[in-house]
Amino acid sequence: MSDERHKIDWHAGFAGGLELCFVDYCNVIDIEREYELTKESPRIDFIVVKKDKAAVIDNDIGRTFKTYNIIEYKNPNDALNVDVVWKCIGYAGLYKGLGKTVDAVPEKEITISIFRSRYPRKFFEYCKKEGRSSVKTAPGVYKVQGFSAIDLQIVVTRELEDESLLALKIMMSDAEKDDIRRFINNTKDIDTPGLLEDLRVVVKVSSSVNEALFEEVLKESDAMSTIEKLEQAREKALAESEAKGRAEGHAKGSEETLLISIRNLMRNMSISSQDAMKALGLDAQTQKKFKAML
Repeated sequence: MSDERHKIDWHAGFAGGLELCFVDYCNVIDIEREYELTKESPRIDFIVVKKDKAAVIDNDIGRTFKTYNIIEYKNPNDALNVDVVWKCIGYAGLYKGLGKTVDAVPEKEITISIFRSRYPRKFFEYCKKEGRSSVKTAPGVYKVQGFSAIDLQIVVTRELEDESLLALKIMMSDAEKDDIRRFINNTKDIDTPGLLEDLRVVVKVSSSVNEALFEEVLKESDAMSTIEKLEQAREKALAESEAKGRAEGHAKGSEETLLISIRNLMRNMSISSQDAMKALGLDAQTQKKFKAML
C-alpha cells in the first residue's frame, strides 16, 4: 500500500480539486498549472489570476485573494517548513520581477497560499519562537505575518469546513466518510467534459487512499452511477480524440497524428499537455520531445 501511495498523482488530483472549488468563478479567474517563471525551473505550482480585480471569490480560501495569487501544494509526503515558505516568497519575487513592464505586477496585488493536509506544528512553533504571528481566519486557514510584505496564508485541508472546498479536503488518507458522501452528492450533476475530468482525478486520488470508505459510500448511495459516468466520459473523450487525431493526421505521418491527438485531448478534456501525454501512454523521453513541439 505504501508503494501505491507514492505513485499517486497528488498534483493532478489537486488541480482537479482546485478547478472544482472555484467552478462558480471560472468567468472571473484563470488557473494556470505549473506556470513557467523562466524557460527553465523553478516553476510555480499554480497561479490564480483574477481577470476582474473587483470580483470577490466567496469561499474560505479565495476571500483574501487579490489579482495574482500564487499557490504551492505540498502532498501528504512533503514537508512544510520555513524554507518552503521562503521558496514561495522567492517565486513571488520572480513573478513580480519578470513582469512585462516596470511594476506590471504590483506587490500589493500578490498573495501566497501554501496547502498541506496536516497542521504544520513545527512550522508554527518556529513562527512563534521567531516572533512571527499567525491568525486563524477561517477553519483550516491561517494568515502568517512577519516574513514579507506579501500576504501569506497556510491552508490545512484536513481542517477545512467550507462546503465548496470538499474536493481538496477528501484528498488525504483517513478522510471523513460524510465528507466523501457529500462531495459525491454535490458533484453528481456535473456533465461538462472538463469538469468531469477534474472530478475523475479527485475521485481517483481520494479513493486510492480511502478505498474502504469509498466502497461503503458506493453501497449506500447512487455514487456508483457518478463513478461510472466519469469513466464513460473519459473513455469517450479519449476515443474521440484519438479518432479525430488519426483522421486529421493520416496524411502527415504518425508523429503529426500523435501531436494532434495530444492537442485534442488538452482541448476536449481541459487537461495539461503532461496529463494528455500520460493518457496516451507516452514515455518520459517522448513526452519531452512533444512538449517542445506544443
